[in-house]
Amino acid sequence: MVHPGKPSRGCDVCRKRRIKCDEAIPSCSYCLKKQVVCPGYKSQFDIAWRDQNLVAEKSVRRRKAATEKADRERTAGKQLAKLPSPSVPRVPSADYEGYAVSFFLSSYVLLPKDLEVRRGFLDCLYPVWVQADSTSPLRPAVAAVASYLLEAWSQLKPDLPLSLSRSRYLKGVAALRKSLQSTEDVGDDVLMASLMLDMYEQLRSFFMLKPNDSPHASGTTALVEYRRRLPFASETSQRVLLGARNQIVGRALSNTEPVPSNVSTWADMTQDVPKTAAYRLDDLNVEVANFQALASRLNSDTTVEDLSALDILEKAIELDQRLLAWTSTVPDDWAPIRVSGPACIPQSVRDAGLYQDHCDIYKSIFIAYTFNAQRCSRIKLQLTILACLQHLNSGNFDIASLTTLEIIQELVDTMCASIPYYLGDRMMIARIDDRTLQYPHVAGLSVPDDHHVGAAAYGGWFLVTQLSELLSPKVPLRLGQRQWIAGQMQRVLQLYAIQQT
Repeated sequence: MVHPGKPSRGCDVCRKRRIKCDEAIPSCSYCLKKQVVCPGYKSQFDIAWRDQNLVAEKSVRRRKAATEKADRERTAGKQLAKLPSPSVPRVPSADYEGYAVSFFLSSYVLLPKDLEVRRGFLDCLYPVWVQADSTSPLRPAVAAVASYLLEAWSQLKPDLPLSLSRSRYLKGVAALRKSLQSTEDVGDDVLMASLMLDMYEQLRSFFMLKPNDSPHASGTTALVEYRRRLPFASETSQRVLLGARNQIVGRALSNTEPVPSNVSTWADMTQDVPKTAAYRLDDLNVEVANFQALASRLNSDTTVEDLSALDILEKAIELDQRLLAWTSTVPDDWAPIRVSGPACIPQSVRDAGLYQDHCDIYKSIFIAYTFNAQRCSRIKLQLTILACLQHLNSGNFDIASLTTLEIIQELVDTMCASIPYYLGDRMMIARIDDRTLQYPHVAGLSVPDDHHVGAAAYGGWFLVTQLSELLSPKVPLRLGQRQWIAGQMQRVLQLYAIQQT
């Protein structure tokens, strides 16, 4: 199991004596002073993946001591059969792991997706997974994620003794460590295994509504740096790298942290991957994350002498204009279609949640998410612009402040108009492939079958993060809108059985 705390990189001598090590090269100051041989320092990914498996396995054994592994799997299969489980490809009922992986691939990985919108690591999982051998750490890592999602959709809590996802996760961590110790080659499957283990932790964070403190992102960064001596020769390898970057950039934006400098250069190693609209947005968000981390100091209560509010204002405006210009570079069929009236919006959708008298229809749930990601970045920049104007405290900026508030309101309204497309008329937990649910649609056109599965699988995942951004007290909203958004957030938490504190 990966240790969640901040790891020590000091030498063993300093660590045993519990003193701070200055990590000097080739020997730390303490060892020089004591005239002992400094044992050196552990590598970055050894630190990121400190072996805590024994402790975790004891905890798992205590919770699952009542039954043996075979009995647990048979019990899990019987229990799943009794519950309103999602639709998955037919597999032998005894093969729980195969059942879960088939569900995960068909419902999350192999959904049709526009080439221009592909940028996440799941978009290149399948070709890596099918080529991975039985000893690859990717196999148990994928099984851990698949089992977790299957249990969640089957209304089984993954933290109960019946859960099998945790044991798969521990196997994945152990297999990853073994792979790193037995070979110097960090292949695509090893990088992907690290990303899948990180996804497992993200799922736990999502369903338990807790901050995601997974250390696997730093572990992936270390693996990429270790692999730099080997070329990312194939397009698949380069897409895996860009998928890892997407994960790290998204986390940096959420936490108002800078993107590690080495991650910012990964795009230079992906010359064989076409610069699609999604990848171009990630390029911009690298800059936005780094800028926001710097600008956040201006929003603090203390005055920072080395920051110029005017310089930050100019940079925020420049980045916002580039994000706005990005929308003119996307394919024409990405443009959302605004609909209204009962012919396009069923009454059940209106009753479930319609902020104004209209909503927007997109080509796919992934395109809707990409547009909303761009809007979230723009809102962050507009808030920084507003903070700069207030910091300058000049009457000349009153008109600019009003314009900024209008832009923020327009962005929020547009995001609210996408919620019916994400959720339809769902008001209770349902099957992932429930075709009886209704969604808004363009007049004369039916809702695509893929949207029923894609919206259910990803809708809540996408909305929790984006609605959280809108509910920030820093975002100025018109009267009543914050309450409406909070109500939709509560709806998402109920639909996905997310634990609430």
